[in-house]
Amino acid sequence: MYSVNGILGCLVSILILVVIFAIIKEFWWLIVGIIIICIVAYYAKLIYETVQNKNVEKEVNYKPEMGEVYKVCPFCNTKVKVTETTCPNCKRALN
Repeated sequence: MYSVNGILGCLVSILILVVIFAIIKEFWWLIVGIIIICIVAYYAKLIYETVQNKNVEKEVNYKPEMGEVYKVCPFCNTKVKVTETTCPNCKRALN
């Protein structure tokens, strides 16, 4: 009626599932910790990129204060601080 290979295959599958469930039960805190670390890393990356984009946008849209000295980029005609060595808009070196 039943083949020996079918029964052994079923027993091996059940044994593997029992081992997996035992590992998950024993190390559930590790799995939850990894999931939490992944979520935190994802949102930290989003926050970092947002801050970086705001800083770049602030440099590109630079408006000098009254009496502040600035220079104009010869490539893109953007107002740049005198102390800058590269243009924040076109990323080219300023002479």
